[in-house]
Amino acid sequence: MSGRPFLRPLLVWILGALALALSVCLCFLLAPFLGGPLAFWLVAPRYIRGTARAFGIRRELEGWEALPADLREGRRPAVFIGNHTSLFDPPLMISTLPCRPVFVAKRELAGIPFLGWVIWLADFIFIDRRDGASARASLAEATARIRAGQAIVAFPEGTRSRDGRLLPFKKGPFALAFEAGVPLVPFAIHGGPEILPKGAWRVRGGAYRITMGQPLEASAFADSGALREAAESAVRDLLGLSSRS
Repeated sequence: MSGRPFLRPLLVWILGALALALSVCLCFLLAPFLGGPLAFWLVAPRYIRGTARAFGIRRELEGWEALPADLREGRRPAVFIGNHTSLFDPPLMISTLPCRPVFVAKRELAGIPFLGWVIWLADFIFIDRRDGASARASLAEATARIRAGQAIVAFPEGTRSRDGRLLPFKKGPFALAFEAGVPLVPFAIHGGPEILPKGAWRVRGGAYRITMGQPLEASAFADSGALREAAESAVRDLLGLSSRS
């Protein structure tokens, strides 16, 4: 951990935790009037942007304008998938993507005070990967939500990579896109491990860049396995990785 700052991230974590508690309380106060998801999207991105600035993180988004207008404007749902590099990936995507996607999250996150409560309020989809029947039910719910017009973000590696290498993709998100018949949009996150590597807490400021790739139409593939292979190749290309990195 040599070369990483100590005092600034420590202070931001302390003040950020207090601000998180206040933001969650504000979400719950607004929820009876606006509904949980709308209250979340009114409060959460602002809190995340402020916290990112305090850490010295610069959020960047590339390739969004190259996507078809119906995807950019939320008139057509999609499944967004990419590499998982840092604990900050979900919040920074929430505060950066112009659309309002629902995330597929591990069931364990629901038990974390404040964080789990606000994820529940936002109506994200929890999956218990240890329980096959529960996981299948969650994926069925996600499919129904996509067909109803909801965009979804998933990290098919299932966990964060320690060294930046792309881990094998799990099949769930690709089965979702294939079953729902919606485009799958690959993306690549650059800068996450440098800002906050797995197992660390000392945040280093810098550029956090999300690069969007071109959509893959599920209907153009024979099955979800072929879609998964194409998506993994697209993410590797966006990251500038070789086929075996």
